[in-house]
Parts: sequence; C-alpha cells; structure tokens
Amino acid sequence: MDREGVTFDLVTQRFLKNRWNTELGKRVLEEVIEGLKSGVEVRAILDNYVLEHPENQDPYGHPYYPKSAMDENSFWVLTHDDLRGIHVYNEIFPNNSSFTVKSLNYARFFGCNFSGTNMERTELSMATFEKCDLEAVCFAGGGGFGTRFIDSNLKNVCYWSSGLIDGDISGSDLRGIYLEDAKLENITVNYSTKLDLDLNLNWKTRSMPVDQIADHLKAYRVAYERAEIWHNVDQYLSLERAANRKYILYPQLKEKLSARGFYRWVSDLMWGYGTGYGTKPSRLILSGFVVSILYSIFFYIAGNPGEDQEFVSSLYFSFTTFATLGYGDLSYGAERWIMRLISTSEAWAGAVLIAAYVGVLGRKVIRH
Repeated sequence: MDREGVTFDLVTQRFLKNRWNTELGKRVLEEVIEGLKSGVEVRAILDNYVLEHPENQDPYGHPYYPKSAMDENSFWVLTHDDLRGIHVYNEIFPNNSSFTVKSLNYARFFGCNFSGTNMERTELSMATFEKCDLEAVCFAGGGGFGTRFIDSNLKNVCYWSSGLIDGDISGSDLRGIYLEDAKLENITVNYSTKLDLDLNLNWKTRSMPVDQIADHLKAYRVAYERAEIWHNVDQYLSLERAANRKYILYPQLKEKLSARGFYRWVSDLMWGYGTGYGTKPSRLILSGFVVSILYSIFFYIAGNPGEDQEFVSSLYFSFTTFATLGYGDLSYGAERWIMRLISTSEAWAGAVLIAAYVGVLGRKVIRH
C-alpha cells in the first residue's frame, strides 16, 4: 500500500474485483446498480456486508483488507460505501447524486452514461471509465491516482480541487473542463485526445484564478511531450509562456518594480512575439524583414552610401548588411563613422536573428 492508501498488492486487487463475481456478489451488484439508478443510498445496501476487523482503525484513510478473510467465494466490503473493484457495463445513471463520497478505486465502467451526475469527493484511484458519457459530471474534491478515462466524453466536467495523477485520458474529449485547484501530473494522451487551448475559467458561481492557467497548460504540454506529439507541444508551450508572462511576471512587476523584473518581462515579451517562444520560425523571418525595412528607411533618410540615393539602393544595402554578406560594393566612408556604427548594429541584429532562426528551425526539424 502506498502513502495514499489506495494502491494494493495483487492479492487484494484480485479480491476486490472477484468478490463481485461470487454468487452473493452478483446479487449485491444488481441491488447496487438498481439502488444507484433509483437514488437509494448505497450504505443501506452494503450495511449487512461490512466485515468486522478490529485491527483496522481507519478504513477510509488507509484501508486494510485482512488476508485471512479473503476467501475466493466470499463477499464482503470494508466500509458502507466500499464499491472498489466493481464492474458495470452499459448502464445509465444520468443526473444522479448517488455517487458522492464513494470508494470506486479499481472499479471499471464501460459504455455507461453518467451525464450530469454528481461524483463529488468520490475516490477514483485505479478506476477505469471506457467509452462512457461523463459530460458535465462534478468530480469536485475527488479523483485519484492512475484513473483512466478512455475514449470518453468529459466535456464541461468540473474537476475543482480534484486529482488526476498518473492518469490516462487517451481518446477522451475534455473540452470545457473546469480545473480550479486541480492537480494534473503525468497524464497520458494520444492524437485523439481533445483539450482546450483556451481554458474554461468559470463553473457556476466559481471563477478560476488566472495565475493557475500557466500550470494547467504546462500539464497539457508535458503530456503531449511524453506522447511525442510535437505540434500540440508547440501550441501549449507558446500559450503556457504567454500566460506566465501575463498573469505571473507582469503582476509581480507591478507589485514590485525592479530592473531585474522589468528585464525578465521585456525579454519574455520580445521572445514571445518574435519567435512564439521558439515554436514559430516564421516569426523570425518576419522580424528580420521588418528590421531590414526599418534600417533601409533610416538609410534612405540619412543618405545611403550609393551614388543614386534611390530607395532601392537603401533597401539593397540594408538587406545585404542584415544578411552579413559583405559584398563591399556599397559602404560608408571613414568620414561617416556614425553611419558605419549604425550599419554595423544592423549586421549584429542580423547575425543574432539568423542564428535564432537556425536554432528554432533545427529544433522543429529534429523533433518532427
């Protein structure tokens, strides 16, 4: 058993699932399903099957299943709401409130409809929901470790103060999910997983603090990195860094103005708009083009080193200087040393932007 008290050894896991397949367990399973559908409190159904075990002082915090009582033909539960290991197939429980504060660890649900159901404070560690409709379900204060939502509909669910750690959401639709104070770590995704680019910030009367946006976007980005789906990684990296700049760096700068804080914010802003945080090499090409045009306008106004003084000569001089080609056919004389320094600054800008472009493009090519 781990520190959370939800992961059991293989013997206990097998008992949790097999107890529902005993002759008595099957009858209780039918009663439980009908009870959940009709709103009957599960505790009333399981009350007669709770095992007495004096050595276990805290069955909710750190449940202990006595090995001596794990007879393969027996059915018993640890607590009045112990549904761990239950398997349910193709049942309908829409807008149901009977799942709150239940223990569904190691449970499996296939093809079930839970739309609008309240699963507040329900334990879901190692539980599996496959091809289930969970739209608008409230998981507030629940969740767990190793939960699997496979090919399921989780649109507009409330995951407020819930955990999805080492979970799997492959093929599921989580658009509109509300994630205030949610804990997302090491989640598994695939190409079919649908996640928001713009997070849902509101659920009923609640609003998610904007300083949490970057952390949730980071969780999405890391998930796609693990799956090596690089296009989505770039999307979420850009959004994550932009949210960090807007909702963390800028408020910190407003609260305490400092040269270091201003430098961090400005450099992050420039890197974001100039390169999409290293994800959009096309922005560097555009930046280089804009820099060259601006310098060419300056050279035209100040007088370019050509004889005709046409704008096209200023444009030619600017672009060759930016690209550090060094043809030598146009150059300022020693008497115009200020213009020499200015044109050198363009060469420096060109070298930096070209190097950044090669780095960003190389990163994308190697990964893709």
